[in-house]
Amino acid sequence: MSLRADGPAEPSSWPLPETGQRTLIPPQVLTQISDHPLCRGCMPHGVGFYPHARGHRMARQAPADDLLIYCVAGRGSATLQGREVAVSAGDLLLFPAGESHRYQADGREPWSIYWVHLGGAEVPRYFAELAGHGGPARVTVGVHSRLAEEFQALLAAATGVQSEHLVYAANLLRSLLAYAALMRHRQQVRHASLDVTRVNSYLQTRISERLSLDTLAAATSALSRYHFIREYKRQTGQTPMQAFQRMKVSRACYLLDISDLTLGDIAQQLGYDDPYYFSRLFKRVMGVAPQRYRRERGKG
Repeated sequence: MSLRADGPAEPSSWPLPETGQRTLIPPQVLTQISDHPLCRGCMPHGVGFYPHARGHRMARQAPADDLLIYCVAGRGSATLQGREVAVSAGDLLLFPAGESHRYQADGREPWSIYWVHLGGAEVPRYFAELAGHGGPARVTVGVHSRLAEEFQALLAAATGVQSEHLVYAANLLRSLLAYAALMRHRQQVRHASLDVTRVNSYLQTRISERLSLDTLAAATSALSRYHFIREYKRQTGQTPMQAFQRMKVSRACYLLDISDLTLGDIAQQLGYDDPYYFSRLFKRVMGVAPQRYRRERGKG
């Protein structure tokens, strides 16, 4: 069975801010690859990240493709089978193709969301694994930095239109759905005084920004600055800012591997105006300069 490509993805017309991301795969490209054995079962049609999405809302009567939304911060609401439900950080929204739906960000505390329009014969089975039943659903999986990383990787891969990029994107999407299902089944009450997973997920959603420790502590915990640092380091062996730098360097490694972006462009994407400063940071974390890293990885 070919993937559904009878209509383009229909993202909202919400104005994309500088730190937001939105990529749509052209319908003609989807059609060209619709019979590829590694893509046809589960294929992204469009993917994006909307941070602090004030005013974001959408309603569709008969969408051509399936839609998955992952709320990582803030709040919103959705209408599921005629009933309005609240959506908060850690919730997934599943909207099957052909079924009308509506959703919106909260006016006071607008959500930050990742989303992916998708299609293919395997998608209903993934949705069933996540929700346990048919139809639209809200599923709580928790806030996980790994899941945010999966969305970021999918965003990067979906920008390419060559077949090898799309094969990679299709299988990243499978990985994302399978991981979300695993987190759904392992959901449990957390008793730690600091939820490190929540902190890391917040850091992932701000990976393109410069972030102060005070802002991070206030957004992710009820602890004082001192106790926040101490508890985070007790659980992870590093400070929150060290973890944030490592996330940025890890993202830079990924972009050096898969793209031809200059170091200046990569540094800018990660919130650094000075590429020389970022180069020193990269070398401190990785042990080699970015240029040498790219050369040596290219030999493999």
